Amino acid sequence: MMLLKGNKMTKDYQASRGSQDARRHKFDHATRDQWLDRDAALEAKWRASSMTREEFIRHNEELIDRAIAAKPDRDREDH
Repeated sequence: MMLLKGNKMTKDYQASRGSQDARRHKFDHATRDQWLDRDAALEAKWRASSMTREEFIRHNEELIDRAIAAKPDRDREDH
């Protein structure tokens, strides 16, 4: 239910909507791991870092999730 106040969404609704958007773009660890190999820019960032693969994935979940979400659905079908 959207709460309006003078034709504007209330802060509670905006916060709720933001958290829903964040959950919508959450992917599991296995998917992030696969995409590290599939996306050249992500792989380059990982290789340039001094982190292990697991550390890089854990510390860059949002970056990886955005990269996955930006790809066309056909690129994500099996992931």
